[in-house]
Amino acid sequence: MYDTTLIPVRSFTHRSTLLSRLLVGLAALALLLATGSWASAQDFTKSPPPAPYVGVATILPLPEFIPGVGALFIDPDNAPTGPWLSYGNDGQLVEVLFMVPLSAMESAENWSDLATGLLAKTGLTVDHVEITYNGGHPGMAEPHYHIRLVLVDAATDEAALKAAE
Repeated sequence: MYDTTLIPVRSFTHRSTLLSRLLVGLAALALLLATGSWASAQDFTKSPPPAPYVGVATILPLPEFIPGVGALFIDPDNAPTGPWLSYGNDGQLVEVLFMVPLSAMESAENWSDLATGLLAKTGLTVDHVEITYNGGHPGMAEPHYHIRLVLVDAATDEAALKAAE
């Protein structure tokens, strides 16, 4: 027979504990990746964002990068109000943009829960807000306001939204 005094019992217990911890850790990582909570925080900060967002040029007669606005992406179900994701010339998310038509404001429309959870998914915070009037353009022909949640300081925003040279 076998001499059991040569086999340390502690090593089996220790290996079993390590294996259990490894399996629990792998299961937790798999769950985190499956829910997308870890991956989505990374995906929204760099262009292109995950589906269902598409580049503006795929749905409107506009260039992929618009100087002063950036590379825009939208979930088509949320067009034209938004949120539009604006990426700078380095591919980093710099703004979240909404377009609010004057006619909708005059008729006292409300928008609740716009972009719920979007900023949490990016892990970014709003540096400042800009509200600018626009007389109309492809995709929103009627006069409207752009409400821009700017995620970087003003100088970085201006530099990022310049056309790449």
